[in-house]
Amino acid sequence: MPRCRRLLAIALMLMVLGIAESQPMIRIGSKTDPEAHLFTYDQKFRESTRFMNYNLSMVGEKEFEDCSRLSSRMDLRMFPSWTELVINANFSGIGRMGYVVYDEEREQPREEQSTITHMFIGNFSMDERLLVAKNHAVESGYLPPV
Repeated sequence: MPRCRRLLAIALMLMVLGIAESQPMIRIGSKTDPEAHLFTYDQKFRESTRFMNYNLSMVGEKEFEDCSRLSSRMDLRMFPSWTELVINANFSGIGRMGYVVYDEEREQPREEQSTITHMFIGNFSMDERLLVAKNHAVESGYLPPV
């Protein structure tokens, strides 16, 4: 009986070793080992910018999140009577941009005079220009000129 147990234990060990050898083993982070994987996880990128022009009573923002690919550039010019935002972006994920202009005449709580929000989900390449001037707003880049 003890000999059968030993043979059974040896047979089980050989089966376990055979199963373990058949499953690939992932080696992480070795530059000298050509079989090693440097990264074993998915990377996601995030970027956000929020700005305020107190003279215009304006708040603007851009945000990218859960992006597997993200390349963006923002040019921002702010003056007492106008704000210009230019965004060049190439991304795969979620992108949001927009602004809120508050009524300057009202005290607290302030009323929103204008709210613009754009949300993109998917793969996008965009060149967006947003100009908010005192009592005027101009957007371009989404639709062709009419």
